[in-house]
Parts: sequence; structure tokens; C-alpha cells
Amino acid sequence: NDINQQQPNQAIGINFPFNGRAGLMSATYTTMDQLISNFKNLLLTYKGERFYHYNFGTNLPALLFEPNTLHIKEQVSETITDAVSYWLPQINIVDIETTTAEEDPTLNCQIKITISFEASLSTNANNLNTITIFVDNTNTLTVQ
Repeated sequence: NDINQQQPNQAIGINFPFNGRAGLMSATYTTMDQLISNFKNLLLTYKGERFYHYNFGTNLPALLFEPNTLHIKEQVSETITDAVSYWLPQINIVDIETTTAEEDPTLNCQIKITISFEASLSTNANNLNTITIFVDNTNTLTVQ
């Protein structure tokens, strides 16, 4: 259940990515929005990057810029599920789909990862969410 239903104008966190207007960070107002923001932050943080939380993160950004091997899908899935099960246990990963440009020449990127998940904090029966991560042809990492 969203903890902010009683006070919908009271922010509970900071939205990720941190691209607010004029130097201001945009806020989140629901626990679901904050959970999605936390999930994106977890995915893009390198292990060892966070002070005093050296195991926080996935090393996913580094993995995506490694040479494409036969085991890339397994490595992507393993690093995501391991980090989520430890740091965000309220997230249930339903599916992780990894597609490379070699598999699908119509892709506008080198690699695309689509993570489908549900959150145990929501009472909404239809709470399937997705996060998409891709590396384009200019080697830019994007999370949506």
C-alpha cells in the first residue's frame, strides 16, 4: 500500500535519474515511484562505488560494455537477480529479457535488457512494471 495516500503533496524521495530543472531534483510522491527509482539506482551502481556499502550495486554498466559473449544473458540475469534479492526484496522479478543487435538486426541499439517486475508493497492487482536498459550505437547507456 502506498504510504503517501493520505498526503499526496508530500514528497517521500528523489526521482532517478537526477535531472530536475534548474539544478533542482525531482521528487517522488508514492512508494511505487520511489521503489522504481531505487531499482534504477541499484542497477546503475558499480559494486564498491557506494561508501560503506561495498556490495551495493550490480556492475551491470561494466558488463554491458564487455565483449558480447555466449554467456552475456546468463551474466546479466544473475547480477540483477542477486542484487535485487539482497537489496530490494520487495521486488519480484518476473522476467529478464536480453536482446543483442546480432540476434535482432532491427534493434536501434547494441544490447537491450527489459526487466519485468512486481512490487509486494502495492495492493494494486495489476502492478507489473518494466525497466528497459540499452546501450546505443554511440555507447550511451540509457535507462527507461
